Amino acid sequence: MARDLLLEIGTEELPWGAVQDGRRQLAANAAAALERERLPHRGMVIYSTPRRLALVVRELEDRQEDAVTEVRGPSREAAFDADGKPTRAAEGFARSRGLGVEDLEVRPTEKGDFVFATVREEGKPALEVLPGILEGLIRSLSFRKSMRWGDGEFRFARPVRWILALYGTEVVPLSFEGMKAGRATRGHRFLSSGEVEVRDASSYLDALREACVLADEEERRGAVLAGMEEALAGMGMRAVPSRDTLDEVIDLVEYPHVILGRFEERFLDLPREVLETAMQEHQRYFPVEDGKGGIAAAFLVVQNGDPAREETIRRGNERVLRARLEDASFFFQEDLRRGLEDRLEDLKAVVWQARLGSLYEKSMRLEGLCSEICVRAHLGPEAEEKARRAAMLCKADLVTSMVIEFPTLQGVMGRIYALRTGEDEEVAWAVEEHYRPRFAGDALPRTLPGTVLSLADKADNLAACFGSGLAPTGSEDPYALRRQAQAVMHILSSAALHLDFTAVVERAADNLGFSDPGGVAGEVAEFCRQRWRQMLINEGFDYDLVAAVMPMAPHDPHDAKKRLETLQAARRRGSLQRAYTGFERCYNLSRKWGGRDLDEALLVDEAERELYSRLVWAQEPLRGHLDACEHGEALGVLLELAPAIDRFFENVFVMGDDESLRENRLALLNGVASLFFEFADFSQVVTEGD
Repeated sequence: MARDLLLEIGTEELPWGAVQDGRRQLAANAAAALERERLPHRGMVIYSTPRRLALVVRELEDRQEDAVTEVRGPSREAAFDADGKPTRAAEGFARSRGLGVEDLEVRPTEKGDFVFATVREEGKPALEVLPGILEGLIRSLSFRKSMRWGDGEFRFARPVRWILALYGTEVVPLSFEGMKAGRATRGHRFLSSGEVEVRDASSYLDALREACVLADEEERRGAVLAGMEEALAGMGMRAVPSRDTLDEVIDLVEYPHVILGRFEERFLDLPREVLETAMQEHQRYFPVEDGKGGIAAAFLVVQNGDPAREETIRRGNERVLRARLEDASFFFQEDLRRGLEDRLEDLKAVVWQARLGSLYEKSMRLEGLCSEICVRAHLGPEAEEKARRAAMLCKADLVTSMVIEFPTLQGVMGRIYALRTGEDEEVAWAVEEHYRPRFAGDALPRTLPGTVLSLADKADNLAACFGSGLAPTGSEDPYALRRQAQAVMHILSSAALHLDFTAVVERAADNLGFSDPGGVAGEVAEFCRQRWRQMLINEGFDYDLVAAVMPMAPHDPHDAKKRLETLQAARRRGSLQRAYTGFERCYNLSRKWGGRDLDEALLVDEAERELYSRLVWAQEPLRGHLDACEHGEALGVLLELAPAIDRFFENVFVMGDDESLRENRLALLNGVASLFFEFADFSQVVTEGD
């Protein structure tokens, strides 16, 4: 009879990152362990708080499933002698599997006849195997930072203080590191007293709730959001919590209580980004907006203590935030005494990479790369001037007091300081945007100078690391080059910017003084291409169509993406098959072409003269549409060749005896196939029959 299984690992307070890692591992490892041990169930759920990681398995069967395993042993020649009597090899193999020699079977395989043993293993009761499964599950959890305690060698994120393990209402007889599992858990450290007994998995959440613990992550999230609304009710304000801060806070409390705090309005003179960073990143407070959408002189704090001490907690947090904002205000005013351009000299003392010079030298390289990009992409002198100015200033905020205190504000403070000192608005925004996109899903640069500078910065980074032998290996990527390659391809394929990024990287490698800039650029191009290939497949594009546009990806990702979208849309409409069929028939035969030029005088059949005429007609409109990025129209030109291709193959025998006619017809088919290749590599397309 199936019963629910409950395992709770009780600990000292876990860091929020360990709670998140533990949840993920517990779910994945438990599913794998139960499948491996042949214990069917109807799903599982994970609960967690800073003091516990818990697993509930629904309707876990009370016995393992029986197992039948077939094991191959020695060959028949090794297992039996000439008289058919078993050898020691056969006897030893049978004995190792708990069988008699008479139970062995001889079966044919690709490598000859071999002896096989069929081993049947009867399933054991769940309560008999669960102790070993649960012990292995606890030991399987690993954390980025772990510790030992007492005299043991076992390591965990924090000391394990109790284990609760129930199968139905029965305690699982599990012993672990000197602790015996029981049915007792522990409630909130301050708001409950003593142990709390749990009858079974179905009563687990209620038992903890009565002890002031919300073990369900989503229930805590709901309590925090509801507490925010309650704290701000009737005040005309609303909370603006960031998702990251909210996720972190939820895993730092067991019984959340939201308190409204305030700070002096004079601090509202600070930029909003500074206020939000000081509140969220440093103190895990939530900013508050007024009715007009501006930042209010208030904040929300989620506490895990006694609600009866709300006023004391409020005053303490207000005092802490006031000190942070005083520091921020001082740093801000001090930074404004010098403009970004005045700080360029300071960058000479900041090493970017030991072998590649200072941040000042990097800024000068970025100026040149911005010019290179603007010229190659035909962006005009205004965009070039703004991008070069932004390149010169973009690293200067790294030596300001504010960014040293709040590193995540790099770029943001550069934009703020640039605007405060009268820089052009697009230049100021480019200073911030050159870091974008910083992660998957992040916003792209919205200004043209910002787009140019972002590409220049990433080209310099990629060229520097690949040229210095710092390319990623395995899972190691200390310079975040995979992320930067993805960012480059995302920018180039999304922005209406036609740019050969490989050439830009080659220029960057040359600026850095590498002996083989072309080789460095080739490595970077392939690295970017592979990252982009997977990005496109993850977006839902068919893998064969992605492969078809990859040859043009390094030289113009935006154009390649548009071609891919056109091919994908044609496949959905059913018209791509028509185009591919015509290409395939031409391509398969023209691969035998000897290289002889096509002679119009040797086109003797009406069908081949028609195909030649359509080929000559198609070239100019196809290339015109491709140059104008009219990819749907370009594919339409190729589709119009289909009837002439069909008639050609219906009426013309290509591989005839006359060598000159045969070579001429193959040249014609090669010309048609080559026209398709101007749109994409159609040889990569997979048909439904393939």
